[in-house]
Amino acid sequence: MAGRSLAERLATLRAERAPTVSPTPVADRAETLASWFDARLSRGPGGTVLLVERRVPLPPAVALALGRLARACYFDTETTGLSTGAGTVIFLAGLAWLEEEQIVVRQYLLPDYPHEAALLRRVTAELASADRIVTYNGRAFDLPMLASRLTVHGLFEQQAALPLLHDDLLPIARRLWRRRLGGARLGQVESGILGVRRESDVGGSDVPGRYFDYLRGGSPQLLADVLDHNLQDVVSLALLEAEVLRLRAGAWRDATVLDPHGMAIDLLRLGAAADALELLEAGLAACGDPAEASALRRLATRLLLAAGESGRAEELWRDGTRRASLDAATAWIEVARIRERHRDDLAGALEAASAASRVLDIAFALGRGGSVQALGAVRLRVESRLRRLRRWVAASERRAARKRVA
Repeated sequence: MAGRSLAERLATLRAERAPTVSPTPVADRAETLASWFDARLSRGPGGTVLLVERRVPLPPAVALALGRLARACYFDTETTGLSTGAGTVIFLAGLAWLEEEQIVVRQYLLPDYPHEAALLRRVTAELASADRIVTYNGRAFDLPMLASRLTVHGLFEQQAALPLLHDDLLPIARRLWRRRLGGARLGQVESGILGVRRESDVGGSDVPGRYFDYLRGGSPQLLADVLDHNLQDVVSLALLEAEVLRLRAGAWRDATVLDPHGMAIDLLRLGAAADALELLEAGLAACGDPAEASALRRLATRLLLAAGESGRAEELWRDGTRRASLDAATAWIEVARIRERHRDDLAGALEAASAASRVLDIAFALGRGGSVQALGAVRLRVESRLRRLRRWVAASERRAARKRVA
């Protein structure tokens, strides 16, 4: 035994650990999957993949709203890992299209690794026929993942043919709902906004394991929940885009779960400044969180000042000075800033800054001053503005006195 070479010992170990059952040939895997899921086999350059096609009816209002947009492909992938590195493979791609009042979902499933190029060719051909791609976190994951796999297989022409227009709905969902829902995962948005309840689902982190278990000889049933999970993902993309369109068209006025600041930003990006201001003022009226109210006031102030309505902007901040607190002192500073820079009222600005100083003293005495660090930071702002305004007011009074004498 001691005289055996390393190569001989390794060969013995491989023989001992070899599987007792021969792996299923790729062709047999594809046929079995096709039979199991009532799928079509799509054969072509690079191999064979499965195509599972299903149709999901849409509410007429949703179909009408989406039909006004450029033709979209709602796109989502399932992969063998959660990174976009070269070792991760797309084994399932879901693509959905609007057809009249239905969403047509086409899912391309990889029977085994040797056929990956075939899947990539089918998927990119579908995507290339769209005007735009719609994803959820596709900017950070799905599209970089697709680009990586196309590069590995040298499919550069297919990559160049992909639509340039890409709408990632995750940033929009974060602006509109993350603070209200406690997050912006698609599942949270589905249940909290769209009213979607998944009866049975597989978690995203469990998806790669399902595929690996299948490749090791497991039943195709392991992939059934993965296919359903992917189907719901792309259908939810269409529903979510329709919901965003509905809110932008004015339904934000009746929304019960919505971040007014994020919705106002969204409206401003569309050029709807009047709607954004209306939304901010409505949000302020119903807001009980001082930090959120301050953010709403700041955005509303910029809009009002841009429209030349400095009086209304000042009133917004005066509404925040009614309770002795650190926030009230900050509000008085904003009043002073508006009076100084936009109303040419130095005396009024000095009065507001003095009020901020008094409010800080009262807030500290009542224990509403927050941390020492926060209190000190506001105190420095107030005292700096007070010194400057006192100098300017004194200089203004001297100039006025000289004019009277002259």
